[in-house]
Amino acid sequence: MPDILALSRLQRRFDALAAIGQDDAGGITRPFGSAAERAARQWFLREAEQAGFVTQIDPAGNLWAFLPGASQDIMAVGSHLDTVRNGGGYDGALGVILGLEALQTLQEEGYRPRNTLAVLALTGEEPNPFRLSTLGSRLLTGVLSWDRVLDVTDETGYSVRKALDQAGAPGLHDSAFAIGPLKGFLEPHIEQGPRLHEAGWPLGVVTTITGITRQMITLTGEQNHAGTTPYESRRDAVQGFAQAMMIFQQLSQRFADRAVGTVGYVRVFPNSINIIPSHVEFIVEWRSPDPDILAELTDSLWTQLQALSQRLHLSIRRHMILEQEPSFMDQDVQALLHAVMDEMGLPHPALVSWAGHDAAHLAKRVPTGMLFVRSNGYSHCPEESAEMEDIVLAAEVVRRVIIRWDLNAPGTSYTMFSKDVKEC
Repeated sequence: MPDILALSRLQRRFDALAAIGQDDAGGITRPFGSAAERAARQWFLREAEQAGFVTQIDPAGNLWAFLPGASQDIMAVGSHLDTVRNGGGYDGALGVILGLEALQTLQEEGYRPRNTLAVLALTGEEPNPFRLSTLGSRLLTGVLSWDRVLDVTDETGYSVRKALDQAGAPGLHDSAFAIGPLKGFLEPHIEQGPRLHEAGWPLGVVTTITGITRQMITLTGEQNHAGTTPYESRRDAVQGFAQAMMIFQQLSQRFADRAVGTVGYVRVFPNSINIIPSHVEFIVEWRSPDPDILAELTDSLWTQLQALSQRLHLSIRRHMILEQEPSFMDQDVQALLHAVMDEMGLPHPALVSWAGHDAAHLAKRVPTGMLFVRSNGYSHCPEESAEMEDIVLAAEVVRRVIIRWDLNAPGTSYTMFSKDVKEC
């Protein structure tokens, strides 16, 4: 198990990273492209270099810290450094810090890896002002094309291209950029839900990462005076939105045991107390580990909203922001996690992740696994927390898994950032 020095090092790193991006509401706000997120990147690079690792930034802005091995093939462990607005100090951060701790402990023990081992801090996992979540992992794996994202901007005109440039990312075809092929990925992460907490289990093995669809719906009516326009003459977009939410609620209840839905973003135009609103823009998100249910929910909502808009004489349009299929974790990596936890005398429940993660995209290219660490059941909020005792257990699991994976990993690998990839 990690000694007192390592335990102190873990706590110091959590405290230092949590101090970056603290906001007035008591949480952490560190979205991709912000000054706080750039400061977190610099913190990671300093920590890795002081630990003796070789660091590198790839074209997607992903940060790498390498413990070189006999082979240039890379086996990576990590997560992300960015946060949601007013988030907590463990989502993403835990996986990056556990990766640093596991590799640093192996290095201090004199372990000589066969493969090159790496800590990977992925770019922009959380939804951000560019509305491009899991940006780094999708670019890394080719799930998202460069020509679709580089010139995307936030509401101020700040572009993804500029954000990556300020993050120190090299150009996609920079002749000085080179990185070995990726052979596998492990993402430790807090559960973000209450199942481990309620059952009294410190850790869990992820089997599947939920599928997610996000569609932006815009209802358009007619702006007019709130006092002088007769009710029967109104084309009120907010009234349409209210009825749309009734349809959404009925679908949510119908599939409550197999899916979850959320409308967390709503924007009203012109948003004035004495004007009939002309536009409502809102984002509907559905999550399910069953792709058929996910498709049925997405299609059924759209069909019913189209009928609603016709009845209310509103126009409607839809933009699909995200269509992410459920992702299955590698069976061999799951078995390895179960075996190590069993040897340590730990319960090792198998769980579906209802949150999305970078691992969902890495799993499309290389053997990928996820280790859940018990949280207090809160996430994406300042109350998010995890016990250091559980984190220490997770660090030891990760250390043991890395050794076994390094010694027995299959020979297949994925070449990242091929020179044939199209750049905008």
